[in-house]
Amino acid sequence: MSATPILTTFDAGELSPMMGGRVDFEKYPNGCSLLENFITTVQGPAVRRGGTTFVSEVADSGQRTWLKEFVVSDGTKYMLEFGNGIIRFYTDRGRLVSGGTQVAIASPYTAAYLTDSDGVFALRFAQSADTMYIFHPYYPPTKLLRTSATTFVLQQTNLSAGPLQDQNIDRSKIIQASDRSGAITLTANFDAFTAADVGTIVYLEVEDFSDIRPWAVHQYVSVGDYRRVDKRVYRCNAVGSQPTHAVTGDQTPTHTEGYAWDGDGVDADNDDYGSIGVEWQYINSGYSYAKITAITDARTASAYVTTGDSQDDTIIMPQQIVDQGTWKWRKALFNGIDGWPTNGAFWRNRLVLARGRWIAMSVSADYENFATQEADESTADSAIVQQLNSRRLNEVVWLSPSDNLLVGMNGDEWVIGPIQQSEAVSASNIQAVRRTSYGSRGIVPIEVGGALLFVQASGKKLRDYKYSYSSDNYVSTDTTKLADHITTGASGNGSGILSLAFQQEPFSIVWAARGDGTLLGMTYDQEEGRSDVIGWQRHPMTNGAVECVAVMPSPDGTYDDLWMIVRRVIGGATRRFVEYMRLPLQTGDAQANAFYVDCGLSYSGTAAATISGLSHLEGQEVAVLANGAATPNQTVSGGAITLDAAATVVHVGLPSTCRLRTMQLNVNTPTGTGQGKTKRLTKVTTRLLSSLGGRVGPNFTQMEDLNFRRPADQMDQAPPLFTGDKQSLWLVGYQDEAFICYENSQPLPVTLLAFMPELTVAT
Repeated sequence: MSATPILTTFDAGELSPMMGGRVDFEKYPNGCSLLENFITTVQGPAVRRGGTTFVSEVADSGQRTWLKEFVVSDGTKYMLEFGNGIIRFYTDRGRLVSGGTQVAIASPYTAAYLTDSDGVFALRFAQSADTMYIFHPYYPPTKLLRTSATTFVLQQTNLSAGPLQDQNIDRSKIIQASDRSGAITLTANFDAFTAADVGTIVYLEVEDFSDIRPWAVHQYVSVGDYRRVDKRVYRCNAVGSQPTHAVTGDQTPTHTEGYAWDGDGVDADNDDYGSIGVEWQYINSGYSYAKITAITDARTASAYVTTGDSQDDTIIMPQQIVDQGTWKWRKALFNGIDGWPTNGAFWRNRLVLARGRWIAMSVSADYENFATQEADESTADSAIVQQLNSRRLNEVVWLSPSDNLLVGMNGDEWVIGPIQQSEAVSASNIQAVRRTSYGSRGIVPIEVGGALLFVQASGKKLRDYKYSYSSDNYVSTDTTKLADHITTGASGNGSGILSLAFQQEPFSIVWAARGDGTLLGMTYDQEEGRSDVIGWQRHPMTNGAVECVAVMPSPDGTYDDLWMIVRRVIGGATRRFVEYMRLPLQTGDAQANAFYVDCGLSYSGTAAATISGLSHLEGQEVAVLANGAATPNQTVSGGAITLDAAATVVHVGLPSTCRLRTMQLNVNTPTGTGQGKTKRLTKVTTRLLSSLGGRVGPNFTQMEDLNFRRPADQMDQAPPLFTGDKQSLWLVGYQDEAFICYENSQPLPVTLLAFMPELTVAT
């Protein structure tokens, strides 16, 4: 029986070998059993990916290095290279240079701590305009400040007033201050201090207010007397017409800074009180902070009284803490012993920090202030400190701000938001709810449309996470369920996903670096009722292992550039290169601009036969496209190659091969399925768009070249790009399987629109 099916779309991408028998599945004919260096598109065609351009070797090729985008505005964007104790800067697809030297600054993050135990980037970031906060469990938070177009400063973040641990409850453990302001000594009757406390805050609160009388109406006071209203402590600073003493007025002091009168200070006629009204200076609310500057021993520390902002704060320690000490003390939640914040994010105009199960949110619009109370009360703007009480001791591994704050832990996923949606988030209007229990790897998730994509704890699954109005809950789908092999590799030892980035333009692709260095792509377009595209691809590189991916807008902002750290072996030595991926040739672009080599460079100018500047590829076999024509591969020697003929536009780089193999072709016969029956492919028509080169066949060992040169074409010029159908006659016998394979090893553009085979099934 003869059949002529048509394959019109490849948008399902490379499917799992487990799908090899699912001819009943609707996406089966849209999938491929192998898809390498092709991008699946929402429209259906498979488009050959562009090549990669060499930008620079990293600062230290012997060490693992990472990339992070720093996009300030549409016209101001940088790519940051985090290496061993250094941060280097790139912009406009090249190195950021000042005075002839690449801009770089020293950093505290050494290579040993840049990568965690899973092989994932250990730093986390939260950006606000020109400021980027950086978090690591072993380092105090820092912030990178952009001070000009070419100058950057990295400094330690000075968190004030916390966040704080729970209050000590052991009444026998006392900490005492030596003075009420300025530089002081803290003395404890137990081993309270370690070197890790230097630079952190200690909160000290009076045990009670027995030493201060409450303020009352018409009470005799003198200058220097102390009174309290609730927990607010005031000092009499001035009296009215009486020179040394007066009577309090009837206006209860409520101020929490500076001075205020409780009456008019006038001696009224016909009363027995004298002048009524006193000026009160606000002192404190029964507590203060001390910032530790040095440790003498386990029981003695040097500090200064402060809110944490600076040493010049005019803050006064309660006298009781000086006289007798207090057991009501709290140490910093984040420190060198328990650990520093591992994650951060901006949400609802607050800086959110996380470590372990703790979530701390700054004072609203005051990002480094973590005071949970203003004077003696918590306000709607006060900082919030909350613990996520999961069933296991899970730890926060990522934060993702949206309308709600999405929190990924290594065992479950949480949603934090206001209880009353119409009111601002505050300590009394916030709730944390565990929604799912998949668990996450410590990779920052990416937002695509209304979905959040995160890597599951094993690194093998990429899940989308989004709100479902029908169930009024967050739901998650495994995007690798039809391609479960894609993150593990053929041997199953791929170590899963180690790096993740999203390229929104032009193809909506999620890029991932697999543990074995394979670059993965997933075309993702999920619009309810309109689009349902999830298509995985693999992008192996000649002599290259991709270790990190990051995305930033192109210089003109019209699309996104994928940047990578690629580990290559050149001349027997391991070298790590910063590279970015070029777009496939776009409609209207000159054929000579087609760039399909990896780790490549381009020459454009007067006709030249010798192309130099290739020392980074010394000794490597390279592919060449000269004036739009593929020429024989050459070997770089002395950092250069010599062409057979001079050319004005030349692209040189490592060769790359794109390959596609369909799923087993399926046709129905009068007696049922064609699966399991011998079949013979006699002819295949390949429909192409703006393409050149390549071969087709029933497998990758029996292939026929597609011929694009016409008799009228000039032999000394490249044949023009072809759009249309190419027919291939296959002289093969009956076989148990029927595939269509395409392969192209030349640096030329390819867009596969459809395959139209003619096959005969033995009945």
